[in-house]
Amino acid sequence: MLRWLRSALRGEVSTADLESRRRAGAIAYSLAQEAEGVTETDRGARLFKLCAWNAFALQTIADTLIDCDAQDDPATAGYVPRSTLRYATACVDQVPRWISCARVVRDDPEARLAAPLPASLPPWRYDESTTHGELHGLRTAYEALQPRVETGLQSLAAAQAIDAARLGHMRRMLAEMRSSAEYAEAIMRPNLGPVDRGEVRARLLQALRGAFALGQVLVLPTLTDVVQTHSPEPDEPSIAATLSWLDLDSNCLVLDCTGERVGFVQRVRGDRTTGELQAIEVGAGAEHADLVVPSAAVAAIRPGEVVLSVRRDELAPRG
Repeated sequence: MLRWLRSALRGEVSTADLESRRRAGAIAYSLAQEAEGVTETDRGARLFKLCAWNAFALQTIADTLIDCDAQDDPATAGYVPRSTLRYATACVDQVPRWISCARVVRDDPEARLAAPLPASLPPWRYDESTTHGELHGLRTAYEALQPRVETGLQSLAAAQAIDAARLGHMRRMLAEMRSSAEYAEAIMRPNLGPVDRGEVRARLLQALRGAFALGQVLVLPTLTDVVQTHSPEPDEPSIAATLSWLDLDSNCLVLDCTGERVGFVQRVRGDRTTGELQAIEVGAGAEHADLVVPSAAVAAIRPGEVVLSVRRDELAPRG
């Protein structure tokens, strides 16, 4: 009764209705361990790792927020600020979907995920000032994800498994993530007022979103093309990125490796969810057969044109 009274005076709410879902979502931790043991690099394996990462990250964030609140104030354990409960609930509610998706793509590598990628963290909803306990929880959640994505990027770079443009984009994502976290840390003080606490919260959430997105891109590098097409939030300026195949339209000129004109883009085949380009169909004019450019033959995409890494006569006609 005393615990309830203390929490009521602070406007806190019970986590009782969330506990069963938190326990069920703990499967995400064993799923993440299973994903770490996967050595295959095919599409199914990459999607499995991505889904496992999403489930793990969402579960980790929710558990960390609840556990940090109990650690900071044991006298009201089981009760948290309303905004904490809303955010933790929104995270936990997504976990079963990603666990299910992980199992599906493991058994069916050609399955297409219904959810858009890269997945996003839920928005933080609040009607009261952010508490120091919430800042502690957000910072600790970020610190749980940060070393995983930093180590993952280091390993990927060392293996030289992706092209320089995608690696560069990942490094920009990492730099933006770190910058948000460092700015939050620089503001953090014991006696912050409500305005500064709100600023710290916003920066920590930016860092968390960055870590969540980078974790997905690391296991499925083609997602860098999808990330580049997403407009940043108004309060989140971003460095302009190079164009991707998702920006192509029928007006784009196609040039071969010698600079000779091949034709114009007619159709682009690919998975817009995962950013995987399959081929570009090129109209070569009335006197020539239409051609197919495989994804491996695309060297660069610039405003208004596509540059190939092969000669025109190396391309196959469209069947």
